[in-house]
Amino acid sequence: MNSHTQFFSFMVPDKEWFSPKEMANIVGKTDQYIRDAFDNQKIFGHTSNGRSPRGHEKRKTYQIHRDGVLLYLLETANYSSEDFTERIVDLIRSKPDTILKKIKSTVDNLLIKWN
Repeated sequence: MNSHTQFFSFMVPDKEWFSPKEMANIVGKTDQYIRDAFDNQKIFGHTSNGRSPRGHEKRKTYQIHRDGVLLYLLETANYSSEDFTERIVDLIRSKPDTILKKIKSTVDNLLIKWN
């Protein structure tokens, strides 16, 4: 395990999904801040209203994927772009081939536009 992977493992517990309260504890914010940021699409994840019939939903449940927590931390970080680049590369390396192919295709398309 390289130092950047260890850095992320230290910052974000090794689990796949987090509640707003869990993410709030990781990033040092309130769970209301996390829900508001989620609703404003600054944090990515999933919501559900359980099994309530449509129109009778009482409570929205938020689930934030580990990658959403990592992206939030990266986007709000105050370290250099070189650090950011190295860490995002480490995050990408951990993805399965199907996601890596999608990332490669997207980057290839961006490079064509830039040239």
